[in-house]
Amino acid sequence: MMMRRVAPPASEDDSSGSGVPGWLEALLGTRFFLACAAHPGSPRNECNMFCIDCRATPAAFCYYCRSHRHTSHRVIQVIRRSSYHDVVRVTEVEDVLDIAGVQTYVINSARVLFL
Repeated sequence: MMMRRVAPPASEDDSSGSGVPGWLEALLGTRFFLACAAHPGSPRNECNMFCIDCRATPAAFCYYCRSHRHTSHRVIQVIRRSSYHDVVRVTEVEDVLDIAGVQTYVINSARVLFL
């Protein structure tokens, strides 16, 4: 199912020419749930966040990295792995992507979308 963007920022990169935002392709290619190298001893150092507004390196970052570098950015939190796939809450992506027609699921009372 093709996802269409909703009200993209003027500076958004659409390098593929397919109507898929560049940040979405980067999100889908990112490995999540690794320990953050910048915060190895911290309790919430699982890299489960992704910034839509910048091309941070590494692409996935932890709670502490968000509070230092992405405070005013749009950040998507990948909430868990389910059936060996990453999922995001529908509320995290519905403002930046048109997900009409995309099947969603309910996991632990949250409507989610598989990546």
